[in-house]
Amino acid sequence: MKFLLDVNVAGSVSRYLKESGHDIAEVIQEDPRMPDKAILSRAVNDNRILVTTDKDFEEMILQQGQN
Repeated sequence: MKFLLDVNVAGSVSRYLKESGHDIAEVIQEDPRMPDKAILSRAVNDNRILVTTDKDFEEMILQQGQN
């Protein structure tokens, strides 16, 4: 599976997913200040599952569904 890990995801989660053979991309490695909208767009465009503890994403997804 392909995952995009937000900056707030623990390193242990990243290591576990990598060791399990998953394709991992990490926001912190690319741009720790990447705006949430850009993170969500990246996940969608790259067909990645977004892993985050940030509740803002839930609201953004709901708003997109209403448009």
